[in-house]
Amino acid sequence: MGTHSLRELRSSLGAVVREVAYGGHEAIVTDNGREIAVIISLEDYERLHEHADVADALRLRELREVDYRRMSLEEMLTALGVSIDELDQLAG
Repeated sequence: MGTHSLRELRSSLGAVVREVAYGGHEAIVTDNGREIAVIISLEDYERLHEHADVADALRLRELREVDYRRMSLEEMLTALGVSIDELDQLAG
């Protein structure tokens, strides 16, 4: 659809939203020439969320496939480079 300034949208928001919703376009919103937002249709918004959900599920699957090993607190602190005294101080 194009780019619209905030000032322009004050008078044409309804027309821009209808064009986005029914025309399948998006509208970029600018403030003092800087792009700050995008208006997209509800259908596009839902599709983006579906893709994000799938990507999250695939990432979780990958994380679950990693072979984790258990370690003691002492091993974990050593791996992190923290002494038990420092941990006590942080815990207060």
